[in-house]
Amino acid sequence: MGMAASQARYLGLTARKTNCEWEGQQINQARTALANQSANLFNQMLALTVPDCPDKTDFTKVQYSYSDGNNESVLENWRQLSESDNQYNYVVDHWYYADIYTGSKKLMSDPQATIKNDSNQVAINTTAGGTVFNEDDLSYTYTGVDAEGNPITHVYEDLTNYKFDPELQNAILDLAHEGYIQTNEFGEVDVQTLNSLRGYHDGTAWHFATVEDLENASNKELGLENGSWTLNSANGYVDLSGFDLTNPTGLSDQQAEAIGDLLQASGANITAVVPGEPTADEIRTWLTTASAGLADKRSGYYRINGNTLEDATMAQVYTTPQINDMTTTFTPTFVGNAELTELGALSEQDEAALAQIIKDCPDSSISKYITLNDDGSIEYAGTGIYSFEWNGVQKFTTYDDLVDSMQTPLFDEKPIDAQQKLATYEASYIKTEVKETNKALIETDGDGRFKTVKFDDDSITYTLNCEQVCDEDAYNDAMNSYYHDVAEYEHRIAEINAETEIIQQQDRTLELRLKQLDTEQNALQTEMEAVKKVISKNVEMTFKTFSGS
Repeated sequence: MGMAASQARYLGLTARKTNCEWEGQQINQARTALANQSANLFNQMLALTVPDCPDKTDFTKVQYSYSDGNNESVLENWRQLSESDNQYNYVVDHWYYADIYTGSKKLMSDPQATIKNDSNQVAINTTAGGTVFNEDDLSYTYTGVDAEGNPITHVYEDLTNYKFDPELQNAILDLAHEGYIQTNEFGEVDVQTLNSLRGYHDGTAWHFATVEDLENASNKELGLENGSWTLNSANGYVDLSGFDLTNPTGLSDQQAEAIGDLLQASGANITAVVPGEPTADEIRTWLTTASAGLADKRSGYYRINGNTLEDATMAQVYTTPQINDMTTTFTPTFVGNAELTELGALSEQDEAALAQIIKDCPDSSISKYITLNDDGSIEYAGTGIYSFEWNGVQKFTTYDDLVDSMQTPLFDEKPIDAQQKLATYEASYIKTEVKETNKALIETDGDGRFKTVKFDDDSITYTLNCEQVCDEDAYNDAMNSYYHDVAEYEHRIAEINAETEIIQQQDRTLELRLKQLDTEQNALQTEMEAVKKVISKNVEMTFKTFSGS
């Protein structure tokens, strides 16, 4: 039993030693991989290019300049004339800086434009006009007269194309807020709201009317000039529009008797003029006499007055429909804390500024309100352009720009927050580079340097200054690029060092474990030697026992 235990112990030690050797091999492979990673990082470091600091002399050049008493000009390029010229020997590009009066457009962030609104509803009496349903099956044209008796025409358009127009949105919400119209259940302007309205813009405000009002004011019914009417039966008038009274004798018996019945039903005592139960002939004879004095036999509405038929006047017979014209007028008041002033008569300063803005910004909204004539003068209707002072500078804007920037509805809790950028305009003197190209006569000194220059559009010969100038902007850009490259280089070096440090730490950990395995393996080897001796001694004793020695 002792020998068997020793052999089992020896086998266990052999297995543990084999496992140590296998783990040591794995650690060596891992350390080899880490060494490869470290070598790769080192190669990356070697591949990095150290940034070179720019040399200021690379940005320095010889420059010729002169002064004409007003501006300092610089000769930029010069080319000798290919053909001989008795007066000039070069073509020269030269430039100078000058303060140029310039119009500009700028977008102001968070303008906080404030607009005062005034809503109302005015009833238009359609006895002075009427509407026509247009061929597009969407719009109505109203034709009538204004309060002063002047003819007017308005086209009430379909509004769905303007659904996202901020002024339209705010106008409808304002009218809904005042109770003139209804929005949807969420208080929003939806397509159904727009479908029930038609409107037009008069240049300063939207005007709205319901389709029902416009339909009632149309003159498509009854062929009347003053629109669609409702019969007022309380005045004893009867509708005979189904009968031709221009020729009473041509009426049939049935028609004549029907007229008699209608007249009696209206309350007229027809037996007072036609005794007894009138026959058809008696009614025709009476109608011939009674209708002789009628001014208009087309209206179809009459009543008996004595022994004659009397025409109905429109006021007696009909009630006149009205168009409820609903509108909201928006008056811009402030941009931030700056008060807005709508320009009426323009000052000379305003005219000069606006003319320059039109020239330099022809596509701006200013051109909607200002016309620039060929002679440089401007025409302005007196409304639509506003001015305000911002940080000591006079700025202009327009009604359209103010409304466009106001994307939030008027009745939000914070109506001036989150507005879009406001387009503003100004005219000021801006330092501008002015370039010119001229033929020139250039004289040189004995060393080949230019001494004087005379241009083909100037009678004066100017003395040239020769100087070395550094392009500071280009040099500064190069230095900024250099600083950026240095920062990137140092950052990459730091990254490589950090990654290398991690690899080294991992390698040190593996090295320590390998040393532990070496110690363990040596201990196992020593124990295995001892066990091996025990096994050998047991074998020897066993052979002696069985051999009888």
